[in-house]
Formats: sequence, C-alpha cells, structure tokens
Amino acid sequence: MDSCRKDRNWEEIVTPVDIEKLSLSSISHRCAQESDHFFNRREHDPRFCYELFRRAFLDRNELAWERIYAQYERLVGRWITRHPNFPTSGEEVHFFVIEAYTKMWSSITPQKFDTFDDLKSLLRYLQLCVHSVIIDFVRHKEFKINIDTEEEVKRQPDSGSSTLEDHVINKLTAQELYKWLLEQLQDEREKCVVYCMFVMNMKPSEVAEQYPDIFADVREVYRVKENLLARLRRNDELNQFFDDA
Repeated sequence: MDSCRKDRNWEEIVTPVDIEKLSLSSISHRCAQESDHFFNRREHDPRFCYELFRRAFLDRNELAWERIYAQYERLVGRWITRHPNFPTSGEEVHFFVIEAYTKMWSSITPQKFDTFDDLKSLLRYLQLCVHSVIIDFVRHKEFKINIDTEEEVKRQPDSGSSTLEDHVINKLTAQELYKWLLEQLQDEREKCVVYCMFVMNMKPSEVAEQYPDIFADVREVYRVKENLLARLRRNDELNQFFDDA
C-alpha cells in the first residue's frame, strides 16, 4: 500500500516536460502500468501512453510504434471479435489487427497528430480504423464474389465459343508470372508464404503451426506477407507484366 501511494505521489509531480525527457523504455513501462490501472478501474494517468503515441507519430519513431502495437494488441483484438461483420469476413483476428494498425500509421502524419488532444481521441481513432478495415474487407469480398459470378456467367459457352487457344494463353501467362515471382523472393520465409498461402491456400495460423522452425508466430507470417506484397506493388516490371497480359 505504501509503495503504491508513493508511486502515485511521484507520478503527480511529473510534468509534461519531464515526461518528454524520459527514456522510451520508461515511458513504455509507465504506459503499461497506467493501462492496467485503467482497466482495473483505478486512478490512472494517460499522459505516459499519449507520450508513446507522440513519439511514434510526431517523431516517426518506429520503436515507439512497436511498443504501442504490443500494448494495445489485445484491446484491438477484442474490438475486432466484437465487430458485427467479423464472423462473416472469413479472416483471422491477427489479419485485421495488422490492417488496423497499418491504416492508423499511414493516416496520421506528424502534421495531423496535433489534432489529437489526448489518449482517448487516439484510441477512438484506432477503433475507427478497426471498423474501417473490416467494412472495407467485407465489401471488397462481396464485390469480388459478385464480379466472379458475373464472369462465370459470361464464360458459359453459348456454342463452344471458349477456344483451346484461350486456355493455353491463360495457363502460360500464369506460369510465366509464377516463375517470375519465385525469382523475386528473398529468403526461405517468403518462399514458404507464397507456396503455402497462394498455392496451397493455407491461412497464416496454419502456416505458423505447420512451420514453427521458420516462423516464430502467426504475426511473423503476416509481416512477411505484407512486406512481400508491398515490395511487389512497387515493382515496375510486375506492373508492366499485367499491362502486357
């Protein structure tokens, strides 16, 4: 009890300037403590967690961002599982956790950070990112299903109109693309992700479970996948391939 009281008294005399001078490790530790106080309905000080966000977005400190990810991952996961559209998405919680964090990181520039006055506004925005990525995913999925259905109808032969040449060209194009893709992979993890997820249609959790010697956990599978896709999106040769195809 005395140590707790002493801790609260020390906290009360810390000024915002002092907080900015604390090390990242100290800020992260205090943020975890204050979050625990909050969820246990105890007196808490949100300034430490807000400082973590400030360093991440204002200073573009990626290590601070990693601490934020670790601190709020479980909270974001609960938001996802409680979302009414999550059960019909067919995706895993970790997928949307990464998508929500990615959306927040790319949306809040140093200039925009000043519009967030406190920790509550930042967490509210993170929750909005969760809602946004789930809704966008479900809409895209429904749109793709509709498009695929329409394309399937169009492909139904009226009088044998689908030619052997069309099938050969499509097959050769796919083989050429896959061969090119294999040449772009940088390590064993990327090869495993491409084969398991895009050839065998396995989920990230299945990949992590099947290959524990390659991936530490399912989050690493997602990171490898997202980094690979981001690199491919920037590849001019791949974009030219699709244009030619």
